[in-house]
Amino acid sequence: MSPEPRAPKPGVVKALKTAAAADDGRAPDGLSRRLVASMLEAGYVYRDGIGGVRIDNKDALDYDGPGGWRITDVGRRAVLTDAQWRALTERVAREGVLLPNVNWVTKQALHDLGLVEYRDDSGRIQPTDGSTGLRGPIYKAFRTETGRRVAAAELPAQ
Repeated sequence: MSPEPRAPKPGVVKALKTAAAADDGRAPDGLSRRLVASMLEAGYVYRDGIGGVRIDNKDALDYDGPGGWRITDVGRRAVLTDAQWRALTERVAREGVLLPNVNWVTKQALHDLGLVEYRDDSGRIQPTDGSTGLRGPIYKAFRTETGRRVAAAELPAQ
C-alpha cells in the first residue's frame, strides 16, 4: 500500500469534497488563486479546457479559456478519513461489495463522495441504502469505478 497522503488544510478539504460530490468532479467557482495553486501542486486538481482537454499544469493557472478545475483521484483520496480509506481498500470483497464490518456512516460518506453506490439484489443502482429508520439498510454498497481507481491511485512523492 502506498504512503498516507499529507493532510490537506480545511479550505482545501472543503473545495475537494465539493468537487468530489459534483457529478462532473468540478471544483466550485471563486476559489482563490493561492488555494488552487496549492491543490494543483499537490496533484489534487487539474484544469480542463475546450472539450475536456487537460491543460498542462505549468499553464493551468494562467489559462483563461473555458473549462474548470477538476478533482483527481489523488484529490479524492486526500479527503478520506482512515476508516473510509480502509473500507475502500481493505474491507471490500472481490466483487466490489463493502464488507458487513463497514458501518453505515462510512458507507454513506463514501456514497456522498461518489466512491460507492447502493445496489439491490438484481444489481440495479439505488439512490440510498433503503433504510427506513425503523430497520437497517436493504441495499448493499459497492465500490464504483471511481472508487476502484481511487483505491489503486499512487500518491505523488511528497
